Amino acid sequence: MNRFKDIPVFEWDDLDGKTLLIRVEGSEEVKIIAGYDPVDGKMYVLAEEFNTRGVELN
Repeated sequence: MNRFKDIPVFEWDDLDGKTLLIRVEGSEEVKIIAGYDPVDGKMYVLAEEFNTRGVELN
């Protein structure tokens, strides 16, 4: 299952000159940092952080 298939891809240069409202959401497993542009109504996922402490990797 691809949970990110509906998130559009962008280039960092696309953000040049924009003022974003930053939103940080998450849980114990993952944290998502996104920026919302109220001018064009788009949400940009800027970073994601996964907590792997205590997770056994195979």
